[in-house]
Amino acid sequence: LARLTGSKVCPDLDQALVYAEDSLIAMVDPKLLYDNIKRSFLTAGSKQIRSLEEEKIYAIELLHRICPGEEWQLVERFLSYFSREIYNKGDILWKQGTQSDSAKLLVTGDLISSLENEAGTTETISIGSVIGESGLVENHNRNSTVHVLEDDTVLYSLSRESWEEIKQKDPKVAHLLYAIVVRYLTLRVQHVSNRIFETRCLPI
Repeated sequence: LARLTGSKVCPDLDQALVYAEDSLIAMVDPKLLYDNIKRSFLTAGSKQIRSLEEEKIYAIELLHRICPGEEWQLVERFLSYFSREIYNKGDILWKQGTQSDSAKLLVTGDLISSLENEAGTTETISIGSVIGESGLVENHNRNSTVHVLEDDTVLYSLSRESWEEIKQKDPKVAHLLYAIVVRYLTLRVQHVSNRIFETRCLPI
């Protein structure tokens, strides 16, 4: 607890509990939680990137963490299909309901996702997250609007054209994105199930 250096006021008890849980996870192992909590509450474990080559290696590390058990060379090949992009505070990556034409890996900076039809429903996006993967794979429209909160936010982007090329020419790499989609879907289902159990509002 001595490492906590800040505070946060949450709009409701649920978000406060989630924030507290994430803070404790970050204190135990910062590698498990690359997001605003780590950067604002923990003084150790930050990644200093001094060159584009170091950034690329860091991006491969982040991607490798969500592809557990896969060979480093395969993940490196996966990243080779991505292109580097830089955004500034106030930019919008995409709007809810627009066509899904890419998936992106957040390497540095801050993003927030919001649902336009539900006032106040937002979710911060962690460094190391792949976003837009489901829409790219399933070819459906964006589920939310994503805003950039920090200047010089770096993302690596996989375009639809590159994704089609991967499916045709590199099925082993294509498997990685499919696995990420399944992994994220599993985490979301577990999160919803846990919330239902905690409130004792079990479906009948």
